[in-house]
Amino acid sequence: MEDIKGTITRIIAEYLDKDASEVDTAARFTEIGLDSLDIMELVMQMQEELDCKIELTQEITSIDKLAEVVAAQKAG
Repeated sequence: MEDIKGTITRIIAEYLDKDASEVDTAARFTEIGLDSLDIMELVMQMQEELDCKIELTQEITSIDKLAEVVAAQKAG
């Protein structure tokens, strides 16, 4: 799961023009500077890089939670 979280963090950090170490993976997406349109755009890139389908729900509010959902999906 760390690889998944790392990939998601890297994609978001690049989008925000920050270093990955500056992105708090436990913070809500809105707290790190992303709005819903940003997230939709990023999800398309994440799906391509992680080779998965991401269904955003109200419960997915942080990188940590998104990484859990993707890891569970990949596990089967």
